[in-house]
Amino acid sequence: MTRKEVVANLTGIFPPVVTPFNRNGAVDEARFRANLQRYNGVGLAGIVVAGSTGEAPYLNERERLRLVEVAREVVRPPELLIAGTGLESTAETLRLSREAIERGADALLILTPNYYKSRMDAVAQVTHYRRLGDKLRRPVIIYRIPQFTGIHLELETIKALSRHPNIVGIKDSLGDIKFVRSILREVAPGFRVLVGSVQILFESLRAGAAGGVLGQAAFAPELCVGVFEAFRSGQLRTAAQLQQRLMPLAHKIGVPYGVAGIKAAMDLSGYHGGDPRPPLLQLDSTARKTIAAALKEARTGLDF
Repeated sequence: MTRKEVVANLTGIFPPVVTPFNRNGAVDEARFRANLQRYNGVGLAGIVVAGSTGEAPYLNERERLRLVEVAREVVRPPELLIAGTGLESTAETLRLSREAIERGADALLILTPNYYKSRMDAVAQVTHYRRLGDKLRRPVIIYRIPQFTGIHLELETIKALSRHPNIVGIKDSLGDIKFVRSILREVAPGFRVLVGSVQILFESLRAGAAGGVLGQAAFAPELCVGVFEAFRSGQLRTAAQLQQRLMPLAHKIGVPYGVAGIKAAMDLSGYHGGDPRPPLLQLDSTARKTIAAALKEARTGLDF
């Protein structure tokens, strides 16, 4: 797809897909592929490989790139294949991004550098992303998740970066609807804002967001897509009602249990989740019962 086509299709619901591991702790490509195949026909706008939910910090570069290769075999246009390629240095991010592009990535989701926090001011971040935007031949999406990185990319920084022709959007995962509204008021026309917090999906769409990259879409894609499609067709009451169905999936699964909770929810929903990679720990039976109850609460009375 061309850059214009990628931007045009950067709207809707994208699951940050999980990375299943086998008993030996290696990436289980067969289960990964099976998950992607099951997503076909649900109405997703694409997928994100090697994001936070995909345990990117615990994957080596060879594993990340192989996941992109496998995903490219399954994900077909107009659905987008977005790859997480953010590393700490500009040079290494550029190198990994180019490798991901060679393997079929349509766009790059690039985390804010964060190790040298005291030096990662607005000038450093703007310089980093502009260099990437200048040198990469696929669109760049900023990944802002300060609860993990400690880097609070400021509004003026996002505003400045939104004017770069190859920096086409941002995934903001903080979950602050006021900040999302501020971004939408200030960025350049056509700049895509995707939210990473399911709790604010409906309100973000009302404010003008393009969609969401949502962990809950990994195990309840129909419900997440349902909110987006109902909103897009003007059925605001239905969208709001479906949004309420999503809330227990956030408060009782994603927030308290993180990646391990999402993987357990996938197992309970007929997908392949499995255990997270250490040092993340698997959940106990009590937690799994809580997750099962949350899934039942969200789906009762629905036909998916």
